Amino acid sequence: MPQATYSPSLQVGGVSIQKSVVRTGDHPNPYEITLPVAKALTSWVKTDSNTAAGNLAGGHGYSSGKFDVYWTSGGGGRRYNVDGTVTVNALALDGGSGDNFPASADTTVVVTPQTTINTAIDGDSIQIIGLAQEVADQSAVSKAHITFRDADGDAITDIDLTANYPVVYDIAGGITNPFTGDPIVIAYASQSSTTYEATLKILSLEDSTP
Repeated sequence: MPQATYSPSLQVGGVSIQKSVVRTGDHPNPYEITLPVAKALTSWVKTDSNTAAGNLAGGHGYSSGKFDVYWTSGGGGRRYNVDGTVTVNALALDGGSGDNFPASADTTVVVTPQTTINTAIDGDSIQIIGLAQEVADQSAVSKAHITFRDADGDAITDIDLTANYPVVYDIAGGITNPFTGDPIVIAYASQSSTTYEATLKILSLEDSTP
């Protein structure tokens, strides 16, 4: 049967913990997707918690659609699945979910269209799943966000990531499974770096006949 190997380790004060975990299933399900760089706004005006506007630099190449918005001021935040209307270089933002938009004149706001990922993940069958947002700069602290949805468009779960820090859910090992519910058929993802593209990896091992 297909296997997944997970090897957590920790060393503190000369004392180490290291364990290799092997999980089995019948359906390996890996995804590897490139997430484009985000783009900074040259102005920012907040109307209310989920309504704001700003300007993009010329040649941005964006069109109206769904956007994710990130900022680093005040400890950082993100708002995702926001309706964005592009008029030349002006971007009007409304709705979405997540943190309230930051105050007007914030200079840290970046935006990016969502990347669509067609998936076939049966969350109820997951034995182990890992997610990582990998960027070239190992010291980067950029963020990523992924929303997993079912065929009706209902959100199954939202996952936040930090660059180069993988997150593993060892479901067979007793970790709470946030992916349960209707099968996941699509995901929407983005990342906040304006310098580096990111490689998003989703590695799932499922057992359809437990």
